[in-house]
Amino acid sequence: MKDDTTPNNGCNANPNKQDTSAATQRNQIIAFINKHQSANTPEIRRIGIMAPAPRIFELRQQGYKIEKVLERYTDEEGKTHSGVARYYFANNPPANLFDSEVIAA
Repeated sequence: MKDDTTPNNGCNANPNKQDTSAATQRNQIIAFINKHQSANTPEIRRIGIMAPAPRIFELRQQGYKIEKVLERYTDEEGKTHSGVARYYFANNPPANLFDSEVIAA
């Protein structure tokens, strides 16, 4: 696996918060997953990445072993969404990965 270290050990790998380049977004996703062990699509969108799937695809192309499960997600308005992607590094799955209702990927 690639070296996943990021500056500031946080989700914003670039001090310029206005930078929305693909490279910065990839770094933010890596940092978020490292910090939280996994990330679903809404969580990634909350850190300012509106299209997570292309960034995940690019990271996989760069050699990152990122796995995905599909889960049910209830948003802030109480609406339940099926088939929401949750991403994690293959060599470090979160302990509670299968505690929630998971839909087969």
